[in-house]
Amino acid sequence: MAHAIVEREGPSGLTMRSLAAEAGCAIGLPYKVFTDRTELVAEVIAAEFDRLRAQFDALVADAGSRTVGANLARWSQLLLGSPVVGLAHEAGDDPRLADAIDAAAGESGVIGALELTVSAYLAAEKGLGRIAPTVDERTFGFLIAGAVHNLLVAGSAYPRPTKRQLEGMLRTVAETLARRPEA
Repeated sequence: MAHAIVEREGPSGLTMRSLAAEAGCAIGLPYKVFTDRTELVAEVIAAEFDRLRAQFDALVADAGSRTVGANLARWSQLLLGSPVVGLAHEAGDDPRLADAIDAAAGESGVIGALELTVSAYLAAEKGLGRIAPTVDERTFGFLIAGAVHNLLVAGSAYPRPTKRQLEGMLRTVAETLARRPEA
């Protein structure tokens, strides 16, 4: 329910009152489960980190399906398209929430998985012959994950490609990785 509220109304729309309304219960009931909004947000973020981690793992398992560019675009949209991730940006004003988010990120392994997933995916594609054997998958995993993470955390003043432009950029990267040196 909390995830649906964030999807529909954005991060600021998730309140104890909105959760109670969504659940069709008295305003006091969410307080029986969560001490306050900070605890609610921390739980929602922890669940989203676990969901993202599972989706990242599925991407590696899907090596060989679709195109490499389409799979990289899918990975980027998992992260960029998550409405819940916007909740983490609220942490700057609440040290308790920031600590809870850091703990959830550590427990889920999602932060390390950003780069490692892309690297592992590229290694799997390299093993299938869809990426040139000379490609250093760790370097490109780091660069791709860093670029997408930057889009996630950069403010609105940062120039952002559209979803379509980003997909085109990732397709170009994938095509470049697939090129084999001429003999």
